[in-house]
Amino acid sequence: MQSEEEQIKALTGKRRGPYNSFNPVSETQIWQWCAVMGETKARHQPGPEQTAPLAMMQMWTMRDFYDEWAPGSTSDRPYQVFDDLTAMGYSNNVAVSYDIQFLRYLKVGERPVHFTTVVKITDKKTTGLGQGFFVTERVEYTTVDDVPFAEAHITYFQYKAAEASGDHGSGDSTSAKAKRIEPSSGPFVQDRPVPISAVDPSQVAVGMMLPTRDIPITHRLVVGGAIASQDFIPVHHNVAAAVSAAMPDIFMNILTTSGLVMTYLSDWAGEGFIRRLRFNLMAPNVPGDTMQLQGGVTEFDGGANLASIEFAGLNAVGVHVKGSAEIQF
Repeated sequence: MQSEEEQIKALTGKRRGPYNSFNPVSETQIWQWCAVMGETKARHQPGPEQTAPLAMMQMWTMRDFYDEWAPGSTSDRPYQVFDDLTAMGYSNNVAVSYDIQFLRYLKVGERPVHFTTVVKITDKKTTGLGQGFFVTERVEYTTVDDVPFAEAHITYFQYKAAEASGDHGSGDSTSAKAKRIEPSSGPFVQDRPVPISAVDPSQVAVGMMLPTRDIPITHRLVVGGAIASQDFIPVHHNVAAAVSAAMPDIFMNILTTSGLVMTYLSDWAGEGFIRRLRFNLMAPNVPGDTMQLQGGVTEFDGGANLASIEFAGLNAVGVHVKGSAEIQF
């Protein structure tokens, strides 16, 4: 007879889908996303050639407020592994890392779908959050016409919460930490990110540093980002749910982190195209803190006009997000 862990690992390898979008790519949802993430690029503004920010990739085919998939989606459960782990007592879930290849921008009117395959489940691990399993899925994003626009490997931690200890981060203690900054107009107001001038592609060189960007983390931003990304999981808007998951407060979801990072990189890159984004999440972003985004050029292929960037988002606990990107100029 198979053990519980063997039963869980048997769920790997099956491609499931399609999972449809409730709506085609729309001006309204692009506007809502851009308003929260601080995205102001002309290509994402209303007009005949309007496109969606690359980081919106995942939100189009998210489940609705009642956790139901869009009509026409397969009845096959994409996250059976999480349902089964929940039944075993591992009921909490946090996103851990992204590895995304972006292929093109989506245009208004296109209809996204996705397919997913669980490709890896680790043995049981113990972390500061509790005991559980790291689950990695491969997600293929296409339109209903089978035109791909992105592919991602996303890792989650499904866990049984440990007793709260007050230590909610695994940040790098050797790194600088961002100071706490209050929004300038009061505790319930969100300041728009300070603009960053686009780099001159002819000046890009190894060692060049990106300007830093300080983003106050407020309840407004955490909840606004969850809504803009169609993520209705309670830990991102309900304090009691977050505390039961061994967190000190509601915390930022991975889609908002991705959106803020991509806006930061895109502002610097100007007309450059972000081909790939990889990052890990560490210490959570919770209200009352500030995330400072910083980065630098680590490689540059002048012949291909391809830059490699390493970036980090620091808060008062340590490192919230750390990763790399490839930008084609």
